[in-house]
Amino acid sequence: MIPINLDSLISAITGIANPIIKEKIQRNETVIKLLKKFNLDPEHPPSDFSGVYAYALVEYGIGKPKPFLELFRQEEIKQAFRKALSHNNPSILLSEIDAFLDAYALGDEIKTSGIDMRREIAAFATVFIEVAKRSRTPADVLMNQQIGSLHKRIASIQEQLERLPTQEGMRTEMARLAAQSVETLHATSLQEKKCRAIALAQQMQGWFETLGYRFEKYEVWEDNYFEWIIDIPARRNRYDRILIRGIEGEAGLGDVMALRQSVEKQKTDEGWLVTARRISRAARDEVEKEENRQLDCYTFDELIDQDADFSDYLDWLEAEVKRREIDKKYVPLACTKEEFDSLSKRRIGVSRYDERDGWIDGYLDMWLDDPAKEHISILGEFGTGKTWFAFHYAWIALQRYRDAQKRGVERPRLPLIITLRDYAKALNVENVLAGFFFTQHNIRLNSEVFDQLNSMGKLLLIFDGFDEMAAKCVDAKRLAEGIANK
Repeated sequence: MIPINLDSLISAITGIANPIIKEKIQRNETVIKLLKKFNLDPEHPPSDFSGVYAYALVEYGIGKPKPFLELFRQEEIKQAFRKALSHNNPSILLSEIDAFLDAYALGDEIKTSGIDMRREIAAFATVFIEVAKRSRTPADVLMNQQIGSLHKRIASIQEQLERLPTQEGMRTEMARLAAQSVETLHATSLQEKKCRAIALAQQMQGWFETLGYRFEKYEVWEDNYFEWIIDIPARRNRYDRILIRGIEGEAGLGDVMALRQSVEKQKTDEGWLVTARRISRAARDEVEKEENRQLDCYTFDELIDQDADFSDYLDWLEAEVKRREIDKKYVPLACTKEEFDSLSKRRIGVSRYDERDGWIDGYLDMWLDDPAKEHISILGEFGTGKTWFAFHYAWIALQRYRDAQKRGVERPRLPLIITLRDYAKALNVENVLAGFFFTQHNIRLNSEVFDQLNSMGKLLLIFDGFDEMAAKCVDAKRLAEGIANK
């Protein structure tokens, strides 16, 4: 498909007179006309990112102020939007837009227009996700009897967004839609979309690509499993060929037998059976047999352990908590959170979280469980217990992590507590992480592997001592922004 010229598209959107779009039916007709003008099928959006981006601009942009549309015409904003979605991290987009608004004259125009930019971004992103969910072939659409008219569905979503009073509500709705669309945003074939293990496949593909493994052309997609062959460097110009069989649900003895047959048929060096959560005892015992020495079975977390070993750090964290006697002497802390009006930015109230809510621990548990969360800052005067709480919460998270690890079930986020006072001379977040991983804990991770683990939701980053870092670091603001974007 020939890329759509965003300049022409935005000119066409802003050229539509506002009276035409006041009624819903008239708006729908206008949207359909404009989509067709740019060779976009109203019921079947294109599958590429640029096509979906243009489609979403039409669906959402009609009737919106020109400065807002001009912002989304900028290539750096478009690319930041792509990165934010692929990493499931809205902070990337918000940070890029804030920097753009401060640097260009268009930013001054938007600021003086009274547009609530963050609300508009969240709303546009929600529409984009809904369009992406429908970016399938007509044959795919016909197989799903529940899919109605796309532009009618989007109109319904826009009505919902208008009724959401806060940005937090909009981010939650955006995260909900994104979670629903996990099987259709990235799947490229009907066979992939039918496979119930597609979410596991997407995570594994991202992990293997980050590690630099090559994919051969062989692939199988069935309802409850998929198969690939990957090539892993063994020594100079030599590769081990590994047959991967990923499944939905518990991996059992039958899956091991099927894996062995595929390994023999494809003549690979090894076979790995991978599931997101559970492996039966019979399956684990079977791969321990001598005749199955070329076979292994892993949960996805166990597979990650093969290349990202945090065991020394986890032992250090446990020893540090006990050395400080935090596990014995920690006193529960309450916290307060100010609430602000989303438009006027005026404080309208204060929430207090105490014993009734599980103290500050309970609030953080709820925040951590929220798919729409961004980073969170804990503020307090010197000596109020911020560092002890950071280690206490990391300790609690570590116990949950090790309990899941022991039981062989999907693990919660692994807590990484980074004391910034130890890296006062660091110039950026990359220097901080390099010092933490390589120097302090001998964890051999490069930045790409760290970013992939973080984007998959495997890490809980806890930074302690921002105030001390700010007092010593000449570029503390940039460091803080870099950490927020992680």
